[in-house]
Amino acid sequence: MLKPTAFALAAASLLSPALAADLPSRKGAPAAPPVLSACSESEGIPTDAFGFTTGSDVADPGSFGASLTYNGGFGVRDGRQAAHGLQLQGSYGLFPCFEIGPYLLGGYTDATIADTKADSRSAGAGVEMKYRLLGRDLHGIGLTVIVDPSFNRTDPTGAGNFTTYNTGLRIFADKTLVPGKLYAALNLSHDLTWTGPSPYLRSSTFTVGGSLAWQVLDGLYLSGEVRHQRRHNELGFGKEAGYATFAGPGIFWQATKQFAISAAYNVQIAGKAKGVPGDLDVTNFSQHLVKVKAAYSF
Repeated sequence: MLKPTAFALAAASLLSPALAADLPSRKGAPAAPPVLSACSESEGIPTDAFGFTTGSDVADPGSFGASLTYNGGFGVRDGRQAAHGLQLQGSYGLFPCFEIGPYLLGGYTDATIADTKADSRSAGAGVEMKYRLLGRDLHGIGLTVIVDPSFNRTDPTGAGNFTTYNTGLRIFADKTLVPGKLYAALNLSHDLTWTGPSPYLRSSTFTVGGSLAWQVLDGLYLSGEVRHQRRHNELGFGKEAGYATFAGPGIFWQATKQFAISAAYNVQIAGKAKGVPGDLDVTNFSQHLVKVKAAYSF
């Protein structure tokens, strides 16, 4: 005769397979959905695909890139001018949605205005700080705010050296219109400028620009843009000195996974300098603008 304890153990051993068969099978935990942020996009848009206008994307955390940009300005009133500038910049994704880009500036201007030679050389430095607020996947548009302080030391022919300090406050926005094909960008910028020696002259330039970029082939974009600029003889929006509207084409080519080159041309199509006759403002702005940029990501 089985003892009660032995009988209970035997019954449990017989019933346990049946009980186990009645238990629901344990499933693995469902995969967590991907975490979206303003900086993670299903489709990236090259920031330089829009000509002089700039897209909203920022560098990924820990990624580094370098670029060399040539800027040229040609055409002034009462003479001739050819202004050439180079900007060597590095960019680094410091943390999510934030990119920092220190740069060096160098320039040379060959000009004769009112039969007077007005050549100059300049050198300077600055740092561009970009923070992404909105992402296209999450909000429908990309939106980035930028603070860009810089200084430039200028040595004009026949005059003393002086330093120019500039602080740029900018907003870059972009949107995908047709995935893989058509994109739009809008830029707002306000540059606050102090030019000296002391007492410093104060001025500002407000710019609004819009551009459409079309990807004609993988990595090859053609763009067209319109930009409007207004110059003021103070840091705000009073004492207007003149305004100009520019338009022109651009091209961007992602030659390899790491190397890209872009170029843009703008011509002044309308403008007016305060107190100066004529339909263009070639007193405060150049008539023709050229930009060529080579960029490499590591």
